[in-house]
Amino acid sequence: MINEHLIYISDKLDSHLGMNFVAKEFFDEINSSDFNRFVVDFSNVKFMSRSFTQEYLFQKFETDKEIVEINVPAHVKKMFDVVSKDFE
Repeated sequence: MINEHLIYISDKLDSHLGMNFVAKEFFDEINSSDFNRFVVDFSNVKFMSRSFTQEYLFQKFETDKEIVEINVPAHVKKMFDVVSKDFE
């Protein structure tokens, strides 16, 4: 059975996502949850650093949970695209 949880990341963390340890702590919480699918809403994210993005994508790759991003602003998508190339 799929159980899903919606997270507004700007409300949960901040609208400026800068520190890599914040992404690690975010995934520590996700990994300890009983939910197996997370929808992460990036509405209202004003800034996302490369180090946050690298840790977020690394943690997403490592987790057994399903993570889906929605409402991703163009500047955040661009950062995801740039950093994703590092993982190829």
